[in-house]
Order: sequence, then C-alpha cells, then structure tokens
Amino acid sequence: MSKTILFLTILIAGVLNGQTLIKGTVKSGTGEVLPSANIFIKDTYDGNSSDLNGNFSFETEEAGDVILVAKFIGYKAKEIPLKLDKKEIIVDIVLEPEATELKTVVISAGAFEASDEKKAVVMRPLDIVTTAGANGDIYSALTTLPGTQQVGEQEGLFVRGGSAAETKTFIDDMLVQNPYFSSVPDLPSRGRFSPFLFKGTIFSTGGYSAQYGQALSSALILKSQDLAPDTRSSISVLAAGVGAFHSQRWENTSVGVSLDYFNLGPYFKAFPQRTEWDKSPETASGTFIFRHKTSKTGMLKAYSTYNASDVALLQSNLDVPGTKTRFGLKNKNFYLNSGYSDILGDDLTMSVGYSFTVNNDDILIDAVPVDRDNDLNQVKATFQKGISTNLFVTFGGEYQHLNIKNSLGGLSAEYQENYSAAFVEADFFITNNLAARAGLRFDNSNVINKQSLAPRLSLAWKLSDLSTLNFAYGRFYQLPDAQYLNFSRDYQFENATHYIANYQILADKRVFRVEFYYKQYDNLVKKIPNGFFYDNSGTGYAKGIDLFWRDSESFKYVDYWLSYSWLDTKRDYREFPTLATPTFAAEHTASLVYKHYVPDLNTYLGFTYRFATGRPYFNPNNPVFNGDKTREYHDLSFNGSYLTNLWGYFTIVYLSVSNLLGYENIFSYRYSTDGSVSQEVIPPVLRSVFFGFFVSLDYK
Repeated sequence: MSKTILFLTILIAGVLNGQTLIKGTVKSGTGEVLPSANIFIKDTYDGNSSDLNGNFSFETEEAGDVILVAKFIGYKAKEIPLKLDKKEIIVDIVLEPEATELKTVVISAGAFEASDEKKAVVMRPLDIVTTAGANGDIYSALTTLPGTQQVGEQEGLFVRGGSAAETKTFIDDMLVQNPYFSSVPDLPSRGRFSPFLFKGTIFSTGGYSAQYGQALSSALILKSQDLAPDTRSSISVLAAGVGAFHSQRWENTSVGVSLDYFNLGPYFKAFPQRTEWDKSPETASGTFIFRHKTSKTGMLKAYSTYNASDVALLQSNLDVPGTKTRFGLKNKNFYLNSGYSDILGDDLTMSVGYSFTVNNDDILIDAVPVDRDNDLNQVKATFQKGISTNLFVTFGGEYQHLNIKNSLGGLSAEYQENYSAAFVEADFFITNNLAARAGLRFDNSNVINKQSLAPRLSLAWKLSDLSTLNFAYGRFYQLPDAQYLNFSRDYQFENATHYIANYQILADKRVFRVEFYYKQYDNLVKKIPNGFFYDNSGTGYAKGIDLFWRDSESFKYVDYWLSYSWLDTKRDYREFPTLATPTFAAEHTASLVYKHYVPDLNTYLGFTYRFATGRPYFNPNNPVFNGDKTREYHDLSFNGSYLTNLWGYFTIVYLSVSNLLGYENIFSYRYSTDGSVSQEVIPPVLRSVFFGFFVSLDYK
C-alpha cells in the first residue's frame, strides 16, 4: 500500500498542479477533417482521438522534449517534436495519404483498456488509485467495471461466470505466476503491484488476443512505464507502516528503489477487528526498477521485487464447539521481469522478455505443517510487421518451465511442467468501415502430454464516426489446477468458447457500451460419481449483458462511471453433484464511481457504491445443491486527498473509509461436517479506515 500512496500522491500533484494541455486539429492535405485519428505522445499512452470536426485535446504529466505522433489508417504517420513546459500547446496536424484512404476501425469486443493507442482510454493508473474502496489495488478497482463479481472472501478477478483461476495477469506480455499476496482462509489479499508501475490496463473480459493463453475467462494485460520522469525522493507514514522511494533519472537511464514495512498490530488495536488474529499481518518488501533507452527506438527494462510476510489467525472449529484452529502463514516471494524492445529495419517491431518467480508458503494448521512452493521461468518473443498500410501481422512464441511442490504433514506431491506455445495474428481492413483480426494459438503441455489449437476472430464495423459494432469469437484452453495435477496426469486441457457482440459510442471524454456474451465450457475437471478420481467430463455455460457509461465532460471537475451486469451461469464440475450456479456468481451487479476535485479546498474526493444480489452457497441441510443465497451486497466507500505543505515540502494527506454506512455484508456460510452448526463468513471489520500522509522531499 505504501508504494501505491507514494505514486498516487506524486501523480495527483502532477494532475492538479503540473499538467500540459495539448490540443489542435487533424486534417488531410486537401483540408478534409480526419475524425477518430489517434494522437499520442511517443513512448507513453497519453493521448486522445480526434472528434467529428477533427479536433483533439488531452492533458499529460510528461515534461521536456517529447514526440507527438498522429496516426490515421490510410495516411502516413507523422511525428512532431514538442517541448512541454506546463503551458498550453496548440498543434495543427496535416497528414498525407497513402495509396488508399480508409476510415479507422477499432476492434474492441470484450476489452476495456487504457494502454493501446488504437483504442479508447477507459481506465488509467489515476482512475485506479482514486477509486474509493479500492485502496490503490488494481484488482479491486477493476471490480467496478461490468462483467466482474463482488467476491469479498477470497482474492481474484471473477469474470463472467469464471473462477479466479481463469483470469491471468500479464506484465509486459509475461505471465505473472503469483499476482496476489498469499492469503489466509475467508479473507482476500491484495495484488502485489502498484498501478503506477504501468502505463495503463487492458482488461479483456473475453475474446482476447492470441498472444495470450492459458486463461479460460479473461486476461489482465499490464504494460510497464518507461523512463522515470525525473529524480525524486519520497517518504510516507501510514496508519499501518512506513515507506520510502527514490528515483534517479539520467538522460537515457533511470533507476528506482523502494522499501516498505507494515505491521498491522497497532492499527488493529486502534480499530478492533472481528477476525481473531493470533499474529497480526507483518510485511517487509523492497523493489528495484531499471530502465535504459538503448537507442532512439530501443528500450531495456528490468523490474524485481522481494516480499516477506508473516500472519496467523484463529478460526472456530465448528466440528468441536468451543475450540479454535490456528492458521499460520509465512510467505516469501521474489519476482523478476525483464525485457528488451526495439524497431528493427523495414517496420519490424521486436519484443523479447524473461521472467522468474519463486514463491514459498510455509503454513502451520495447528501442529500440521503445510508447504506450497512454486517457481516459474519464462521466455517470450513477439514480433510485429506492417505488411502494408492495411495489414499488420503479429507472431511469436513462448516457453515456460514450472515447478510445483505441495506437502501436507509427511505427504508430498510435485510435478514439473514444460509448456510451449506459438501464435500468429493479423489485423487487416476489409473496407473503409470494416476491420478484422484473425489469430491462431498453438499450446503444448508436457505434464499432460497434450496439444491444443485455438482460433480467434474479431470483426469491427464502424457505423458512424463515433459508434462501432464489434463481434468476437475464440477458443480458449487452460491446464487443470495444480491440486489435480499433483496426483494425476491423465487430463485434457479444459476449454471455453466465447461469443461476444458489443455496441460502443466513443466521444471525447464520454463512453457508452453494451455487450452481449455467451461462453460454453467443456472438458472441465469433475469428480467421477461414486468414486475418488477425476476426469474431464465437466461442462458449463455463462451468458449475460454488460452495460458501461463514463462521463468526464458534463460537469466541471467531475468524472464518474456507471456499470451494470446481468449473469446467468451454471456448471457441473469438480465436486458438484449436478449442474448448478457456482458460489462466486451473483445474477445482478452494479457500480457507481464518482470523483470530484474541489479547487477551493485543494482536495480530491471520491465515492464508490457497489451492489450485488445474493450469491448461492452450499447448505448441507438443503437437498438442492447451492440452493441457498446470501443477502444482497451493498458498499458505499469514500476517499479523499488534501494537498498542502509540511516543513516546506509538498505533502498530501490521504483518508479512505470503506462501507461508510456500516451495512452488514455476508459473503457465505461455513458449516460443521454434520450440518448442525453454521457460521457467517463476513468482512474482518464492519467499517475500515485508512489514513496516512506523504512528503515529497524534492517536489518542484
């Protein structure tokens, strides 16, 4: 949390005190306005699209010498050098046509994103950390978008009827093996990464690119920042810990280092918890970030982080009333992500990467030791080639070596996976108003000795300068969970088929979107009836409608969005005796996010309201499997940032409160083995409060 607050305050300072406004028009050489042209700052994702009259405007926190890029399909891209000094800049851009002029069409079925200049900016780092109730956590903020579920008793993104394991996280195209901090029973954990490490997020709720695999439901794709903007040192004092951060910037190189320590013991004494902690959570972590610009187009990146944590809680033993079970967890995690990208001759873009993860969970359940260890090595190479003005091809491959080892008492199970994949994908424009993306992915698993071939197809039809109709289809494959592979290798890939149709209106600072989807699950792992073994006989489906509206134009200093989802999903898999709705799926969910800057008070305020209908849970006393439902979920959260000065240094005071109205949410129920005793699964505290302050030691 400390690094998030550090980055949050730095960015808010830039947003409120140091942005540069860039605006202008985009026209052809004959004077024709070019709507929907992409205008952005090179090596960043700050930018916007031109409107119906060819006008554009956007704000950026970048400073100094930059390159403004203008692109429009059918026209030659143009690069314009600019010097940003926090003053308004007006740029009139004239683009020269290629052999054929085409209207740009964006393929967007199934994807919310903020880091691809070809698509609309929907969620950026500042969006994430200023979303009330998210507390700077990427995954929590994303649950305000349609298609996601409000699951409060475990971590993960539950997307369109999919479990948390069916959503994968990728940083610079590399799979993240352990994207969340290790958790204890019935309590969710945060994501490991600050949103300000990234340019933005591509959150694909289905139909995603063939570049990414081993995810049945969705992919969260994060692109890391390039060079640090300047040299800066910062410290933070929070309700639960302290942190320090320093970035050093040279002309073509930057280095960042952060150290953080958290001990929630004093915080829990000030704000009593309903969870019975035997050892309050304690965490120490360090991060190192290296960036080097090797040439005009080349960039070398390395990011590493180490984290050690210790926690223990007591949980009622429902089978032996009056007794408690102690669950202790010590976790150590190291993650390295490195990569090099460059533009080679003849418009060929290359990106190669290597990542390494090692994660050790040492668990003690009363006197019984449990160990969960894994390590992952991955290499990946991706190339993109512009064949013509209207045809772009992306291709590449990856290799992963994964070790999994689990032990319980004196029993242990382990396996190694050597996984390889290749992919190819083409974006092409069929007519002035019709574009397509066709892809194919090949997966090979050594542990189950199986292969898969996954086709992907997207179509985009531009109905007007502001509206687009999109379609997507794809087959997606995923290995069974480790808990099954530890004991058997006789499995197929689990798979899902996606069908998506959406309609989107994208205007300057306004977005409306409605999306329909259907997913068919096959070959899911399922326990053989009246037996002890599992096979791939499981099936399921998910269908629904997602609505999204965002407006940062209508009201001065106000940005808000609304989302709604309807979901109908059932599965017959794992230990399910019949086709039933999983416990993580609610039929209706909705969110309202409101953000308001008050210049007279130099304060940034935010409110988030989340709603979900009851989720099913297993009651052994009910003959209908998962036939009971929890009460409705309600949460109104608040956060605020006040900008001031302490000791002559720029300072931000931060406060957040979740469940402001104190609604008693119930996530599920636990039962004794015979079903005679039950216990509610509830949040660890009715209303949580977080506060702290940040001091920038050299803010200018």
